[in-house]
Amino acid sequence: MLLVLILAISLAGCFLGGNVKVDKDGNIIIKDKDNHGNDVVIGEKKWEKSKMHGLDSPKAKLETSLISEDGAMYGFSGMKEKDAKEYIEKIKSAGFTYNAATLDDYIFNGTNKEGLTVAFAYDKEDGSGSIMSSKGEPPSDEDEGEGAVIGGTDKKWDSEKMGGLPDPGVKVVAYWTAGSATNYSLEVIPSFTEYVEKIKDHGFTEDVNEAEINDLYVYAASNSGGDRITLSVGADVSTITFEKQE
Repeated sequence: MLLVLILAISLAGCFLGGNVKVDKDGNIIIKDKDNHGNDVVIGEKKWEKSKMHGLDSPKAKLETSLISEDGAMYGFSGMKEKDAKEYIEKIKSAGFTYNAATLDDYIFNGTNKEGLTVAFAYDKEDGSGSIMSSKGEPPSDEDEGEGAVIGGTDKKWDSEKMGGLPDPGVKVVAYWTAGSATNYSLEVIPSFTEYVEKIKDHGFTEDVNEAEINDLYVYAASNSGGDRITLSVGADVSTITFEKQE
């Protein structure tokens, strides 16, 4: 919300000679053009579906807006937590799954195959948030499904992305995937020596590097296909990285 306000004030300063009006509710609406001749509207809280890449308006009260040629930004209030979760899923279902990132369940950013981007943020404490659309360069096919999940509660161990390794059985702290690599950060695996044996049982027994220094243990090995697993266990966190041989 603060970002929306700062942008609105900043842009308003550029349009002091433009078309400024006050609606029946006392809201200031500014209509003008930016330095490139593009139309810009600040303050008119009407959902522009085309500017929002075809997304429907969220179940919330629109409070602020900034509409430009290439996209839009809205600030909202009064959104329920379940509606925020559902709206993020709608964004994903609409194809914004390239180079996606999720933070603490309620902040999401994603791009579709045309390079259109949506950023959504929600504060469950007061039900406020913002949503912004923009345009960028189209991603590559390899970027689909890539991204990061940090914090939150929806992270689950995916054996298919980790060379078939079983769930270590501890809480996932963070997850990311980029290119041919996938990484999980987890709480400390108490019986990590037993998990190393499971790694070996899945064929990761070639080109082994194993070390134990103070409170840090590391096991890295490849399988016959060249895929590689790296497990590190420290005093506070465990990490497991799987690199697929392309």
